[in-house]
Amino acid sequence: MKILITADLHYREHWFRWLLDRAADYDLICIAGDLLDMFYREPRMAQAKEVSRWMRELAKVTRVAICSGNHDDAGRQISVDRTPVYGWLAGLGKTPNIITDGVTEAVNDLVVTTVPYHCSKEQKSVWLDRGKILRRQRGSRWLVLHHAPPMGFPGSIGEEHEAEELLLRYRPEWFISGHSHQFPYLAGRSWTHVINGVHLLVPGQLLAAPFPNHIVLDTNSEQARWETSSKEWIPEDLFSKFPPE
Repeated sequence: MKILITADLHYREHWFRWLLDRAADYDLICIAGDLLDMFYREPRMAQAKEVSRWMRELAKVTRVAICSGNHDDAGRQISVDRTPVYGWLAGLGKTPNIITDGVTEAVNDLVVTTVPYHCSKEQKSVWLDRGKILRRQRGSRWLVLHHAPPMGFPGSIGEEHEAEELLLRYRPEWFISGHSHQFPYLAGRSWTHVINGVHLLVPGQLLAAPFPNHIVLDTNSEQARWETSSKEWIPEDLFSKFPPE
């Protein structure tokens, strides 16, 4: 399978359009949280409505898997199998080709689990237990989307320890994260790490770039590459380096 991995799109329509233009080249597109932007002037429920429309357009072309991030708390949470998921994300799960927040599903020879951000470690384990069982039953490889990465970064608040505990307990083949835009640019960090045999992939993000940072993963060859507008971090107060869209 050929998979495009990204995160932290933060309600940038031109980035969603960029994905739509390239979607047919991929078997699966994974977005590891923060589809919305809490700092944007438009209310988040209005953002959620627009993002839902863009996601449905994308799903007409290829499979899509998404997990929520800390910016995606729009509207109310509902109980899905006794665990919380935001209603707008649960609604996306009714659309064919969308693996929404809090779901484990098989895609060809791959098991995909999407872990919601706004829930406890015990609640996250509900979805991860299902992924673990399905992987064992099918003998398939397993990819997990979890917004917070399992390694620290400037401004982290300890949630990386929980993420690391989950990674080490379940040990999927791939653990996909976002959250820290600067992560792959930090000293001692990269867009790819191997932790106890688990491949951690974190694309990072440059919010004013012409296209989103992303990783292309080939599950057959198990090769991945990182694509970005800049190999060096651009502080988010220097966005003028990129022309406006």
